[in-house]
Amino acid sequence: MSIQEFYSAMTDLWDQLALTKLAELKACGAYIERREQQRLVQFLTALRSDFEGLKGSILHRSPLPSVDSVVSELLAEEIHLQSYSKKGILSASNPSVLAVPSKQFSNHQNKFYTRVGFDKCSFCKQKGHWKA
Repeated sequence: MSIQEFYSAMTDLWDQLALTKLAELKACGAYIERREQQRLVQFLTALRSDFEGLKGSILHRSPLPSVDSVVSELLAEEIHLQSYSKKGILSASNPSVLAVPSKQFSNHQNKFYTRVGFDKCSFCKQKGHWKA
């Protein structure tokens, strides 16, 4: 299911469940806040594993965001994951794993990478790489 389809299904369930609550309870601010937190946790825990990273970062926010704002983030992530899978960058079996090297290196790392350019390969005797 897409994020939008899943959100629609969950919203339908939440609306049906809300019909069983007392009107006085629905007007209580503390109840509304707790209900929204529960809905967010329910929604996130039921997501497919593609969104594990984003799900974890959302659940560690303080205060917890609204379900609507999280859905917007998830829709953007879904599009992002789809674009990677269309380009063949991610495998179909686990599209949530992507390792991308950082463009920023510490001074120590810069020296390491710079040194490669001056070292000679012990196998082909050319500069710019190592045998390994």
